[in-house]
Amino acid sequence: MKQRGTAAALLLLAAALLLLAAEPARAQSVASLDSLTGEQIYARVIEHRLRSFSEESRLISADRTGREQETRLRMHWKDFRDERGEPRDGVLSKAVVRYNYPTDIRFAGYLVQANAGRESDQFVYYPSRRRVARVSLRNEAVHGTDFSLEDVIPRELEDASYERRDDAEFRGLAVFVVELVPHAKAGSAYSKVWVYVDRDRFVPLRTRYWDAAGVETKQLEADPATLRRFEDVWVPMQTTMRNLLLETRTTLVITDFVPNPELAESVFDLARLESH
Repeated sequence: MKQRGTAAALLLLAAALLLLAAEPARAQSVASLDSLTGEQIYARVIEHRLRSFSEESRLISADRTGREQETRLRMHWKDFRDERGEPRDGVLSKAVVRYNYPTDIRFAGYLVQANAGRESDQFVYYPSRRRVARVSLRNEAVHGTDFSLEDVIPRELEDASYERRDDAEFRGLAVFVVELVPHAKAGSAYSKVWVYVDRDRFVPLRTRYWDAAGVETKQLEADPATLRRFEDVWVPMQTTMRNLLLETRTTLVITDFVPNPELAESVFDLARLESH
């Protein structure tokens, strides 16, 4: 009995020592998170994303009277940086967006190429015009919605400067708050953007937007209950954008999502925009 008691005591002592050893490591981990700068936090957001994705989305928009309309689109996005994180041929990423619904804009689409050190290349195709045109999509809205293309295409780290604000909570979750001030080359419609980033998963859960006059115009919120994990990357499957000036809102629901598909470079060819 005495030997059993001694063995049990040793096991308890070992467990206690393990807990004591784990506590400083946990404190160090929390401290390391607390010491992150705004740019480091957003860099982790960039790191915690896929190398490519394809998605289909439904966007349900409602005006102040509650009247609704629906838009559907498909987007392909691909990171064009190499294994070292360097842009290939000066290209950071590419995105192509095509409308599926309503019928009057079906087959219309956009191509956006994010470049290192210069403005992005942006193109639009409308079937009624039968040609691809180079444009500035600075204020281009996703048809009939409160989202702009700038809101739905992933940002690049090089697009802005960053400043960490006071941490906060969003729907009971601890979040970092980072202020982004877009660089001129990004061609942003916003003077600043505040992003609320989940501390554990480094996924943005809330975003606030200010226009050039310094007026807060829009707020985007993700529903944390809809977060899904794809290859260790968390994706909110439902988000809602509110236009604070027009008192309208649009809910974006991802209906199909493919993580890290093999997207050939031909997917992003300008000629493909004209194909139906």
